[in-house]
Amino acid sequence: MYRLTYQDGDTPQTFTFSSGEVVVGRTPECQIILRDPSISRNHAKVIADDDGVRVVDLKSKNGTQVNGVKVMEAALTTGDRIHLGKFEITFTDALESRVVLDDDKPLSEEAGTIVRSVGEVSRLLEEAPAPKEPTDQRPVSADVEELAKANRILKVLTKLSKEALISVRPVDEVLHQVIDIVFENVPADRGFLMLQEEGGSGRLMPMVVKHRDPSGGQDRITISKTIADRVMENRVAILTSDAMVDPRFGAGDSIRFHGIRSAMCAPLWNENQVIGIIHVDSPMLTNCFTENDLDVLTALANYAAVAVERARLNQKIQAEEKKRERLGRFLSPQVASRILAASDKQDSALGDPEVREVSVLFADISGFTSVSEKMTPSEVALLLNDYLSRMTDVIFKYEGTLDKYMGDGIMAVFGAPLDMPDHAARAIKAALEMQDRIAEWNAERREGPELRVRMGINSGKAVAGEIGSVNKMEYTVLGDTVNTASRLESAVAKPGMVVVGERTQEIVGDAFDCHPLGAFNVKGKEKKILAYEVRSRLGGGGPETVAPVPPEADGGATGP
Repeated sequence: MYRLTYQDGDTPQTFTFSSGEVVVGRTPECQIILRDPSISRNHAKVIADDDGVRVVDLKSKNGTQVNGVKVMEAALTTGDRIHLGKFEITFTDALESRVVLDDDKPLSEEAGTIVRSVGEVSRLLEEAPAPKEPTDQRPVSADVEELAKANRILKVLTKLSKEALISVRPVDEVLHQVIDIVFENVPADRGFLMLQEEGGSGRLMPMVVKHRDPSGGQDRITISKTIADRVMENRVAILTSDAMVDPRFGAGDSIRFHGIRSAMCAPLWNENQVIGIIHVDSPMLTNCFTENDLDVLTALANYAAVAVERARLNQKIQAEEKKRERLGRFLSPQVASRILAASDKQDSALGDPEVREVSVLFADISGFTSVSEKMTPSEVALLLNDYLSRMTDVIFKYEGTLDKYMGDGIMAVFGAPLDMPDHAARAIKAALEMQDRIAEWNAERREGPELRVRMGINSGKAVAGEIGSVNKMEYTVLGDTVNTASRLESAVAKPGMVVVGERTQEIVGDAFDCHPLGAFNVKGKEKKILAYEVRSRLGGGGPETVAPVPPEADGGATGP
C-alpha cells in the first residue's frame, strides 16, 4: 500500500493505492484532480508494479520535480516530495499493509484477560489515598500499593505533558512522541497507534508503527477486530496475558495464528470521545504485561487523545490565520470572516475563476508625477502611504475588495468575492466619501501639495478569481467591464470628479444625481461610451445606512 499526500487549498488530502497507475492532472478523468492553472490536463502519473514505484511526467507544461530535481521519470522511495506546478505531493509507503484488523471469535468473559474501564484509571488518579504509617511487623498496606501505582502513572503523564501537550507540535510529531514514551514505560516488542479517519467514515487508520528491534520493522502486526471494536465502542482497555492459551481465542483465530503471547490495547479517549486505539504486544514473552502496565497505557492513551486534539486544533487555527491574513490584505474584516465561514461549511476551495456581476472603481491622483518630482523619495512614500490608507478604509467600510495598488492608483471591486445586489450603489457611495476624505485631508495638511483625484466606475460582468503564475497568484477581476472603468477614469474624469458608465447609471437609477457628460471615444472600444458625472446622493441618508451583504449571498463566496 502506498500513499500520496497533498494540500488542496487549506485542506490536506490523501490518496491511497496498492498497484497500477495514478494519473494527476486537471481533467475529471484523473485519479487525483488538481484544479489549478499550473497543472496540465494530464500532468504526471505514479506507477506501482513489480519493479517498485515511479513517477512519470506526461509532457506537462510546468514539468515534474522529485525532491527539487526536474525529472521525466524517477523511482520513488518513502518520504520523496513530488512537485507538480505549485503543488507538493509527498509519497509514503502506507502503513495499512503493516497493520491488520482480523475478524475472530467474539470476546467472552472468561479468565485469562483483563478488561479495564477507562473510568477506573480516572478514579485511581483522582482518589489515590495517602499512605498510612506501617507497623514494624505488618506488610505494606494496599493503600501504599495503590499510591505507588498512581505515582508511576503520574510520573509518565508528567513527561508526556511536557513533551507533547505543552509544546505546540504537528499531529505526526505528537503521535511519534506518544509511542516512544509508551515503549519507555512498558516492556512491549511491537506497537502501533491508529486514529479514526476524519470525515465521518469511522475507519481506523494506522498512523505510527514501532518495533523495539529495528530489524523487524516491516513485520505485519495483526490485532483482533473484535478487540479493537470493543475497545472503541465500550471505552475499555484490554490485556491478554497469554493469548496463545487464553480460552477465549480458539485455534483458528487471528491472535493464535500470528503467535501473539501478550498484548494490550487501549482507547485514545478524551471525556466521552474516542478517536483511536493504541496497541502493544510481545510475540516472544508470556505474562510480560502487568495490570499496572495496562493502567499506564490507558492513562497515556487519554493524554495522547488530548494532545492529538490539541495539535489538530492548532493546525486548524494556523490554517485559518493564514487565510485571514491573506484575505485581510484586500478585504474588510467582516467580509473575510464571512468568506472563511462559507469555505468551512462548503469545504470548497476559494478563488476559482468565475463570471460575476460587479462594479469596478478606479481612482488616480491627478498630476502626481509632476508633484512627486518636487519631493524626496521618503516624502513621496509617506504621502502615498497616508493617502492609500485613508482610501482603503473607505473601500473596506463599504465592503469592497481592494484589487491592487498601481503606484498612486487604486483598483477596487464591489460584488466579488461575495455577491452584492447593491454593488453599484456601494461603489458610488465609496467614491463620494473618498472625495470627501481627500478634501478633509487637504484641509488638515499645512504643508505639501493639494491632491485631486479622478475616479471612474463601471458595472457589468467580469471574470473574478485567482489569476497569476505558478509562483504567485492574486485575486483580481478581468474583462471589458474592468477596461471600461479604467478608461472612464483616465480619459473622461477630470480632477475631483466621479464618473460612471451607462450600466452603472441604469442600476442606481435616480438614487444619485448623475449628470450626463455625453458619448466618448476611448482606447480599446469601437463604439462610443456614455458617461455620467455623479455629483451627490439624492433622497437623503448617508453612508451609515448601507446594509451588510445578506448571509444568503455567502453561498457564492469565492476568494484567494
